[in-house]
Amino acid sequence: MSLELHVLFQIAIVGIAAAILASVLKTAGRDEIASLVTITAFVLVTAVVVTNISQLFLQIKEVFSIQ
Repeated sequence: MSLELHVLFQIAIVGIAAAILASVLKTAGRDEIASLVTITAFVLVTAVVVTNISQLFLQIKEVFSIQ
């Protein structure tokens, strides 16, 4: 499996798990904790995306030999 698919699956798993957990918590009346789960998932996915964008910029810099 290529790296791109791995990252996409990783983001999808985090999103699905957060959605399920938040839904269960809201049903149980724990709205505040459900919101924290959603925010935490967003931060995790943002960290993954920023890391991959950083790698993309490094590859672009390498391809065009930008100093």
